[in-house]
This record gives sequence, C-alpha cells and structure tokens, in this order.
Amino acid sequence: MALKRPSLRAWVVGALVVALAFTTTLAVREWHRADHTQSRLSDRLTQMQNARAAAGALAVALYHYDYRNLAQAQRDIQRFATGGFAQREASQAAAVQAQLRKAKAVSTAGITETTVSDLDGDQATAFVVLRTSASSNGGKPLTNIVYLHVHLQRVGAVWKVDDVQNLQAAG
Repeated sequence: MALKRPSLRAWVVGALVVALAFTTTLAVREWHRADHTQSRLSDRLTQMQNARAAAGALAVALYHYDYRNLAQAQRDIQRFATGGFAQREASQAAAVQAQLRKAKAVSTAGITETTVSDLDGDQATAFVVLRTSASSNGGKPLTNIVYLHVHLQRVGAVWKVDDVQNLQAAG
C-alpha cells in the first residue's frame, strides 16, 4: 500500500492548529504576567495606604492632647510607634506632661495632607501636614500648620513610626 501525501488543505489546517496553539500559549503567559504585575502593584498600593494611615495617626496623636488626660495621649503615641521611637517618647513623657499640666494646655490636630514619598521593603518615608489649634491657661487658641517628616518601619503586617522630624524645628 502506498502512502498518500497530505493535501495542501491538510497542511494549511495543520499550520493553523499550530499557530492557534502558539498564540494561545503566548496569550496565557502574558495574562499570567499581567496578573502578577497587578498583584504586586495592588500590594504596593495597599502598603502605601497603610503607611500613610500610620503616619497620619501618629502625627495627630503627637499634637492632640488635653492636660486633664495626658495618659490617653501617651497611649495613642505608643500604639503607633516602634520600640526606639516609643522609648524616646516615653523617656520624655513625664517632663512634657508636667509642662502641659502646668500650662493647662489643650491641643487638637487634623490632617491636611499625608504623602508617602518612599516605600522600600519594610521602610517608608511620609510627609504629614497638620492643622493644629492649641491653647494654654485658658487663653485664645493659636492655630498653626505643622510639617512633619515621618520615617516608618513595618513590624509584621503593621506600619509603625520609627522617627518624626518637625520640619519647622529643623531649620
């Protein structure tokens, strides 16, 4: 029995099947790559939002206090701070609280803007702008804008503040 040569039609159908398989393989690979990229970008955006929230929360805690309940203000600061920053704040707390009680100081703070400028692994940098209103000894409240440079560190899944620099005081 003689072998029959494939027709031109069979060659064309075979080539189309191979091209379709190749195209499908490329499309699936690109879809996986795009999905992986989207996951990474989504995770980065989530980390930036979490770092931003932590920086803002600590900034407000630093400038929101009432001389009648300074223990609550200190707890708020400790909740958002890493070990080193928490220790530095705690070591100064007694002296600062004595001055605030003596002056009968009350302050409120609200976030005007918070921007995460750098995120690298477990480290981040943020800038926080606050509007504060503070009064002492029953005087008229003084409103101020405060600019903070905040360094954050991820501790487990949570962002904590590692250091804060008041940009007005730095100059």
